[in-house]
Amino acid sequence: MVAASIYFVATGAVNALLPKFVVDELAGTEATAGFVMGSAAFTALATRMWFGRTADRNGARRILVMGAALGAIGFVLLATSSTLTLAVASRLVLGASGAAMVTGSTMLGIQLAPEGRRSQAAALVLVSFHAGMGLGPMGAERLLTALSYSWVWGVAAGVSLLSGGVAMLLSFRPGVPNQEPSPMIHRNALWPGVVTLFGVFVFNGYMTFLTLYAREVGMKDAGVAFLVASATMVIIRVAFGRVPDIIGPIRAGSGALVLSVIAAVTIAVWATPTGVIVGAALVAAGLSLQSPSFIAIAVDGVSDRERGSAMATFTAFYDVAGAIVAPVLGLIVTASGYRAAFLMTAASSVVALVVLHTVVAPRWYRNHPAG
Repeated sequence: MVAASIYFVATGAVNALLPKFVVDELAGTEATAGFVMGSAAFTALATRMWFGRTADRNGARRILVMGAALGAIGFVLLATSSTLTLAVASRLVLGASGAAMVTGSTMLGIQLAPEGRRSQAAALVLVSFHAGMGLGPMGAERLLTALSYSWVWGVAAGVSLLSGGVAMLLSFRPGVPNQEPSPMIHRNALWPGVVTLFGVFVFNGYMTFLTLYAREVGMKDAGVAFLVASATMVIIRVAFGRVPDIIGPIRAGSGALVLSVIAAVTIAVWATPTGVIVGAALVAAGLSLQSPSFIAIAVDGVSDRERGSAMATFTAFYDVAGAIVAPVLGLIVTASGYRAAFLMTAASSVVALVVLHTVVAPRWYRNHPAG
């Protein structure tokens, strides 16, 4: 959690400022900003399966260190960016970096947990992502005000290296080098991944365009909204991280998706600074129990030998969502405004609910008659 939190402080800083950097410094549009942000998903998707198999064979610590090193390279590249092409190149490197960090840290958390508490373990590891991403934007906004974008990107590179140093201190949990390769794509994780693909539209869209949307409604410091979202996730995942283990991941995930629909509709109709902050809390609350619930389904019944493969397959759907959400919503914002974009994300959560209850839930209840 510590290693991942440090890394995601740097990522949070970049995610908060990069859309504004593209529009203000590189003369891009909201659609361009969406494309730049979404480009990271392509390399994340291309590399994630390899990282999962590497973790199964050689241990997860190795890919955490690799992810931190790639992050530093990506941030340095961004510091030299004076064109959209260089900004996209930086995001491509950072996509692979993030894939390594998410896959490795989540896999380690699940390895350390007893079977009946894997949802809680996943929730706690995910806390580290959002704790870092909440603190990063606050510091980035202040550093930008005092210095420049280049300083923000340079400091992010140093923070990423620090994360790699912490990862080097972790206890080494080796894989099994001589075992047969785990599946490149794990079937157990496919349908939970599809639910996640549609379920994260609300969160991805809101966080991608938060700085630009906040400016449109007259909010001076979007960092406050990022902090509110982060704090909400930390509180819910720490206090209620065992909910999917207790009531079952289908019920917990369903409630989280319904809350995401409510969040997106609220944001669409309440276009004020207060609405931005309330929306941040609701969006974060909706996502907080989605991921732990669907991770638990994705790894249910999967052997230790294939757990990295299952996690990589599941988390790859975050990459697919990242590749789709930002560019599509950028086009919708440019053509029809933010309200239409946020209502579209609400519809995607409804689709996730339908898939969850028509495809995933019947299989889960067959394997777990008690729910």
